[in-house]
Amino acid sequence: MISLIFLIAITVLAISSMRSSNISLRMAQNEESQVAAMQAAQALADAIVADPNSTLVVGQSGYTTCTTGEVNCDSYALAVGDQTLATAVSYNYISARVERTGAIFRPPPRIVESSIDKFTSASFRVTATYDRTADGLGYRQISEGVLILVPKQ
Repeated sequence: MISLIFLIAITVLAISSMRSSNISLRMAQNEESQVAAMQAAQALADAIVADPNSTLVVGQSGYTTCTTGEVNCDSYALAVGDQTLATAVSYNYISARVERTGAIFRPPPRIVESSIDKFTSASFRVTATYDRTADGLGYRQISEGVLILVPKQ
């Protein structure tokens, strides 16, 4: 009888330990998904900022260029040079938009060390979105500001 009670106690402890392990595993998978989502969105934003063709100084304030999968854009000509990111864009896992912000051309901020009389500036907001919530792999959106110096003509 005593060994049966010990066996039941050990079984209860083993079951509670397994449940705790499953919860810990789910928490670790969730954290991993969040980190992967952040890294994917940041990688796309970095790739767009690094490509000068992504921030062409065209259009008025509010002019938006996007990858496929975005809505309410003036142009869908935003190309992604990295093959891995381009594949993810084609599967609609990640998307991006580049929006022209601020005045059309304005003097660069004083903190920019340049000849203010020789340049104007154009500013952009780059927004990258990673969305695989349907697959249980997370969602993240990142926005970055970009300032382009444009020589006066």
